[in-house]
This record gives sequence, structure tokens and C-alpha cells, in this order.
Amino acid sequence: MTRHALVAGTALATCLFSVSAAFAQDAASTAPQAAEAPQDSGDIIVTATRRETTLQSTPIAISAFSQDTLNKNGVKDVTDLARFVPSLQFNQQGDQSAVLLTLRGIGNDSAYTEVADPEVAIYVDGIYSPRSQGASVLMYDMERVEVLRGPQGTLFGRNATVGALSLISAKPKLGEFSGNVEAVAGNYDRLGVRGAINIPVTDTLAFRVAFVTDRHDGYADFQPAPNIAGINKSAFVTTGKKYYAADQQSGRVSMLWQPSDRFSWNLSAEGYLDNGAPVIGLLQTPRAGTKRWSTLSDTAPDTDRYSVAVRSTMNYDITDGIQLSYIAGWSRIGGSTQTDADAGALPPTGTVDADGNDLPLGAFGENRTLSSRYDFQSHEVQLKSTGENAVDWILGAYYSHEKNRIRFDIDQRNGYRDGTFSWAGSFIQANRQIDSRAVFGQTVWHATDWLRLTGGLRYTSDKKQDIGGRNVTFSGDGCSPADSAPGGLCQGGIFGAFPGATATELVDLLPGFSISNNDVKGKWNKVTWLARVDADVAPGILGYASVSTGFKSGNIQDNSQLTNPETITNYEAGLKTRFFDRRVTLNVAAYYSDFKGYQVNQAVTFRDADGNVVRSQIVTQNAKGATAYGLEAEMTANLTDNDRLNFSGTLQKTKLLELEAVDGRLYDGGKLSSIAQLKGNELAHAPRFSATASYEHDFVMASGARITPRFTTHYETKSWLSYFNGDNNPFVNANNPADNMPDRGTNGTDWDRQKAYFRSDASITYTSPDEKYSVEAFVQNIENGRIRTNAGSFGAPRYDPVFLSNLQPPRTFGVRARANF
Repeated sequence: MTRHALVAGTALATCLFSVSAAFAQDAASTAPQAAEAPQDSGDIIVTATRRETTLQSTPIAISAFSQDTLNKNGVKDVTDLARFVPSLQFNQQGDQSAVLLTLRGIGNDSAYTEVADPEVAIYVDGIYSPRSQGASVLMYDMERVEVLRGPQGTLFGRNATVGALSLISAKPKLGEFSGNVEAVAGNYDRLGVRGAINIPVTDTLAFRVAFVTDRHDGYADFQPAPNIAGINKSAFVTTGKKYYAADQQSGRVSMLWQPSDRFSWNLSAEGYLDNGAPVIGLLQTPRAGTKRWSTLSDTAPDTDRYSVAVRSTMNYDITDGIQLSYIAGWSRIGGSTQTDADAGALPPTGTVDADGNDLPLGAFGENRTLSSRYDFQSHEVQLKSTGENAVDWILGAYYSHEKNRIRFDIDQRNGYRDGTFSWAGSFIQANRQIDSRAVFGQTVWHATDWLRLTGGLRYTSDKKQDIGGRNVTFSGDGCSPADSAPGGLCQGGIFGAFPGATATELVDLLPGFSISNNDVKGKWNKVTWLARVDADVAPGILGYASVSTGFKSGNIQDNSQLTNPETITNYEAGLKTRFFDRRVTLNVAAYYSDFKGYQVNQAVTFRDADGNVVRSQIVTQNAKGATAYGLEAEMTANLTDNDRLNFSGTLQKTKLLELEAVDGRLYDGGKLSSIAQLKGNELAHAPRFSATASYEHDFVMASGARITPRFTTHYETKSWLSYFNGDNNPFVNANNPADNMPDRGTNGTDWDRQKAYFRSDASITYTSPDEKYSVEAFVQNIENGRIRTNAGSFGAPRYDPVFLSNLQPPRTFGVRARANF
């Protein structure tokens, strides 16, 4: 920790020293012109308190980005945003094409289907987005993006346990015809176009149309089929769409109708298509003669996902000081995906065992979401004060309903795709529903001109139920000798079979399979609260301190199980400052979070005495709790009229309290000796220190045109990729080696740990004198670093595990042209 603390302290001190030195020199040489220097606004308008306030007067740890800032930083989706927000991290999920967020060390790597909910809530135009597979992860034609850190349950509601990501799309403007278009091209055959047009219809009606399309080839090449006698080479994928390919399209039509000064209606409809490819685990240690960005695959990648959404906000000023709002939304996310679950970790040998099974056993795995559909609707009514008052207040009521269905198939074979049958299962959740109801209120008392006191309460009641969910898995019961022979019904698996069949029909059609029920119902409720004091402690300095609580309801699981809720109490203090004639903005926040019942998810596979898979499922457990504390800083500095520096950084420490769990990536979940006590482990995706610094300079030409080079670098200390913290836990090492780790011992820590790294981006932009168009050349991940977002393994416990990880993109570069009209 000493070395990393030194790096952190040096980085922060260097930034602050550079700013101070620059301003000292600027003050000495240009003092007479100081009054004429451009003032950095810093006056970004945000809606973190459900009313419009400036960023610097909002007593919350919040990062805000305009579309222009997103463009400069090369941010096209939520994964790019993570580098610029203190404490924000992400993970990528393959077979559901989801992005999973972690904030201040707290997140859930399984919150992508009906199995679990996230701790970081995503909102689009004030409306909750329960799943992250759709357009909610894209950032195009935004008015701004806000990242709120800390519990936001009072005003934002369920699943904002540690924060919220709020996307506010650009709204139509009355009386103005304008627009923009942008094209981008780069390596991996990247090609994208985006744009928007604002269309005034009357003095009271306007529309805005925005669109984006972005595609590139996959980063992971296919390895040639193995040249082994007895292996069908045609079973391996060597051409076609590659893993990590992108092919996304989205469009949005927005309407603003403002027939009077008292009433306005913002309405939007959005569609999204994803025909790219899933990410896939790549070998952490590539085999001899292969590249890191390559995979031996016997399953072709395929993604066919969509989302549609309608969002509506009506505001009516009942009086000059009271406003009534109705906020409603409906969305549907669905589609299918197939991915290579084994990722070519155990190549076939071309030999068979004594029973005629291809070796290695269970070496082929394929996951397919045959179909999925997540329907969501929400309704919220707000009544709040407006204007300047001694007491600002807001009251609200909320209701949402989510109905999910999915059929997810798993097929496992020996050797490879054409090998002998091993195990199969189909998980059919026909009707999983989530209902959430809440009432809330919050007041801000302006006790004096400089002191404000805030209090808020929210009552939430959630109900979750599985109606008719079934797991259809291979048991071997009822298989005749003919069925069990090669090519028989019990050797053909269930993968993709009879796509329209119910679970009962599947079992009748396929011998050897049995049904287990998932019917279950749970209901939870909780009161959460906020208490905060903020004060203008000096000109340009806002101080605040708060205590707040958060709540995430329990989970329903497969096999009719329930998981208890999760709660958090967060203590926070911060300063928001401006100095050097408003040229520098520095915001800092310190927090301590105490979790109770922290929900953790993992995949656990159970095997019989012969090592055959009996069943596999996602298990959600409640840890006794977890703690996280840290210090966050953000700085924006206009060093001169043409020089700008941005910095954000985090120092944090996390600790897991008591949790007994099985690392299903390594050990058999059915054996008691696989259980490890994880007390004291650090949480996943929580580096002790991380920071991003950006610098840009305008070279102003005689014509008034500008050439702006920009450089950004991001640094992180090492971090864990799961709460198991590798495989050196003394409780695991104390297990009976003959039971779980024959001739193997511990697997160490490096496979589950992301090493410290730098990741840098650079660009140079030409902007015309009238700012009507610009051309930019850029490169991202200059170091071409191997940055892992998760860690997995394949082959254990029967074989030595082969370790895999999903990776952030390699080095990419390109050009971008933009025109405004």
C-alpha cells in the first residue's frame, strides 16, 4: 500500500502544483487583464435533486458531462464513461450482452437477467431502466450524463443502493431549426454515423430526431481447427463474424409541446438493434503459437437483440410556486444470443476413454438464450415547490411492474461439438414478475442565507414472484439402451430443441430429462431516509455532510429459493470549491459505507461421484455485510485561455465481512470441503487507487480556426476480479487435497487479479473558425494493454483449470468528422 499511496499522492500533488504554478505565473504576467479572462462556468445544470440546480450548488457527490465533453473523451457508451468517474468500474457479460456497473466497490456481476438486480440504477430521462442490454448503455445526442454516487433511494428509488447513472437526452427546442451529423471510421473496419435534427413545427411544438449506428469487426480472431486424427475440422468456426464485433443501431424521436407557460410535455420513442457478437473469455496465458486476441471456437457467435422504449414527462404549474409532474415509461428488451461457453480452453485430443467418451470429458460448452423478453412499465407522480422558498419540498408516489421471460439452454459434450454427450439443461422462466410501490418526500429548509438542512423519507414495497418457472435438466432416468447409444435421443441433448415447447412438453419429447420447479414468491418493504446539512462556508466554497440509507429487495432464485434484502448506511462529507477567479473547480468527497446482507452471486456446478454434471445454477447469498470507505476528487482547471486540465481520482478500501461460499469456477459446489470463509477479502472491481488526467491546448490560427491536441491517461492499482480474491485463502488450502485438488495445491492469485496498469488516449482536432465543422484523429488504449474485466476458468474440478478473462478493447484508432447546421 505504501508504494501505491506514493503514486497516488504524487499524482495529485503534481496536478495541484501544476495548477498553482501556472496560475502564479499567469497572475504575475497578466494581472491587468484578469477581469477579462473567460470564466469557466462550472454552472452546469443538473437534476440530481429532482429539480434544476447548478452542479456546484448541489450537495451530492456527482459527476456531470455534456455531449461535447463526452465527444472529447471518446465516450460512446457506459463502458467508456467508467474511466472518467471516480469509483466507477464495469464488467462485461457474454451470453446476455450486458454491461454491469460497480460503484465504490459495490456491484453485482450477475444483475443482467431476472436472477438479480443491480446496485447502480440506470435512469433515462428520469425513468428507471431495469436491464442494461438495450439502448440505455449508449450515449448519443445527450443533453448531459449525471453519475450520482452514494445511496439515492429517497428520490430515485429501488436499486440505487450505491448510486445512479442518469442519462438526460437532448430535448427539442422551440423556434430553432438546427442539427449535426458525425461520421467515424477506424481500424477493425469501424464505421459509424450519428446525428440529430431539431425541427420547429409551431411556436408551441417541436420535434427532434436523433440516430446512431456503429459497427466494427471482432477483435478476437479464430484459431484454425486442430489437426488431430479423428476430429471433424468442420465443427470448428474459422470464418464469419468474430467475437467482440459490434453492430449497433438506435434511433430516437422526441417531442416537446408547450401550449402555455404553465404546461409542457416531453415525449420520446426509442428503438435499438444489436446484431454484433458477444464478448468471450480469452486465455489468460495463450497457448504456444496463438495470439492473445484469438479463440479456438466450435460455436459461432450470434447476437440478435432489440429494445424499444417510450418515455413521457408532463409538467403543470398549479400555481407560481407549485408544480405537478407525471413521469411514465414503458420498455421492452428481448432477443437471442449464442456463445461458446468453453472458449476453446480444452482442445480435443482425438482419443476416447474406456466408456467410449471423447476426451477431455465435458470440454465443450455452449450457451444459448433461445428467447428472452423483459417488459417494464413505471408511473411516478410528483408534487413539488418551485421558485425561491424558505422551504423547498417534494412529494411523490411511484409504481413499476416488470414481467420477464427467458429460455436459456446449456449443452455440454466431451471433446468438442461433435463429441459424445455429457449434460444438457434448459431453464425456462415463463413468467417472473416484479412489482414495486413507493411513496417519498424530501424537504430543504433554508435556515439562513448560507445554511440549509435537508431531510427525506421513502417507503418501498417490492414483490417478486416466479409463476411456472421450470428447469429441464438431464438426469438419465428413462433412457433405453437404444436411447443411450450414440445418436440416440438421450445423446442428442436439449440444446435449441423444440423452441416453442413448454417444459412439460420437452420432457415428454426427450427421454432422460426431468423437471424441477421454480415457483416462489417474496415480498419485502423498507423505509429509507436521508439527513443532510450544507453550507456556504466561504465565497466559492460549499461544504456538506450527510447520512443516508439504501435498500435493495431480496431475490427469487431457481429451485424456489429466496434471498434476503440488502441495506446500506452511508456517511459522507464533501467540499465543492472554486478559486483562482473561478478558473479552477475542485470537488472532494469522503465516504464510509456500511452494508448489511450484501447480496453476492455466483455460478455453482454440482457433480456426481464420477465427475459428471448433475446441475448448475446461479446462487445468490447474503454476506454478513461489507464496508467501503474512500476519498474522491474531481478538478477542472482553465490554466490559461487555451489550456485546460481535468483530473479525477479515488482512494478507497473495501472489506467483505463473513461469507462462506464456493468458488464454482474451481471446485465442486456439492462438497463441503469446497466451502471457503471469505471474511476480510476485498470486494471486486475496487482498486485502492485510480485516477484519470486529461490535458488539452488550443493552437489558435490567424483565421480563428483551432487545432487542439488532447491527451488522457488513466491509472489503476491492482484489483480483484471477484470477492474470492484468487485461490490462496487459508481455509481453501486447509481442505483435503485428495478431495478437491489432487496433485495440484493452490492456484494462486494472479489469475483472479488485475495488475496495475496505465491506459492512455490521444487525439488532435481541427475546428473551423465558425465552429461549423471539425475533423479529429484519435487513438485509444495507446499501450495496447491487457485490461481484464473479469476472471473465469474452465475444466475444473476434473482437470487443471484453464483461466480465461473478458478484455477491454485493444488499441484502436480512427478519424471522426462532425458538422453542425
